[in-house]
Amino acid sequence: MKTGAYLLRLPRFMLFWLALDGVYIAVLSQYLGGRIPLAFTEFILVHLLGVVVGTMVMFTGLGAGMLWIPVLTVLHIRPSEAVSISIFTQIAGKGAGSISYLVGGKVDLKIAARFIPMALIGVTIGYISGYFIPQEYERVLLYIFLLVAGYLLMQMIQSLNEPEEKKALRPPEQGRSMIKSWPVVAVSSFFTGLLSIGNTDWIIPHMEQKLNLPTWKAVATGLFIMFITILFYLFLVCMSVWLDYRAWPQGAPLLFATCSGVVLGGQIGVRLTRFAWFRKHQKHAFILLLAVSMIHLLW
Repeated sequence: MKTGAYLLRLPRFMLFWLALDGVYIAVLSQYLGGRIPLAFTEFILVHLLGVVVGTMVMFTGLGAGMLWIPVLTVLHIRPSEAVSISIFTQIAGKGAGSISYLVGGKVDLKIAARFIPMALIGVTIGYISGYFIPQEYERVLLYIFLLVAGYLLMQMIQSLNEPEEKKALRPPEQGRSMIKSWPVVAVSSFFTGLLSIGNTDWIIPHMEQKLNLPTWKAVATGLFIMFITILFYLFLVCMSVWLDYRAWPQGAPLLFATCSGVVLGGQIGVRLTRFAWFRKHQKHAFILLLAVSMIHLLW
């Protein structure tokens, strides 16, 4: 009985995830260059990058596409395929990290339960719209997404002087504020389905500003909503492949490196919020990375 209880506690320790990652690399290395068409040096490089990206994503709550897509393009993966690999990778990273946030009691389940249905509706409409909206219009829609994200970013910058401890003492807004949030969730998820952009870029600052959530809880809740949204996005992709509307992405072997890296990085990012200094600067990190993400998307 004691042994079983100890085994259940193991995932709470960072040493467990480091050991698990080491075992994974040792076993997988036997197949690299053979059954898995991926060089060991390339695997290690992408794996370590995944650790860094996973840490940043789970700490700040932003999507990882701003880093993955340029790197995958350098690795000779077509941009359209890089988007799919990035999305699949985020499922692994956000899944592992979101579960840790959920177990740690940092996710606001009431808000998540109300937002997730709207997110699934939005991502479905966006995904289906991708078959009908001409590609030249997608750039215009991207600018609209960035315009709203910029507005939310400015609101967060203006609130930097308010201590997180003070905000944590106020209860989250409910009622009308929650209902007014549904369009934000649905529209941001529409862009996730259409352009593969993370809906957390809108949801986190909105929850932080309009629903009175402290940054750490907004990040945890937003990432959990994003994880469920991306998981459903994967279901839509699988259905499209099954119905012969699209094919699996090129460069799929890279997922062996990216997914394992972000799983480890996700565990590191979650644990950063346990330290007062990192919690104090979590909002600053979110603002900085969101600004960089917007510049990258405009570029």
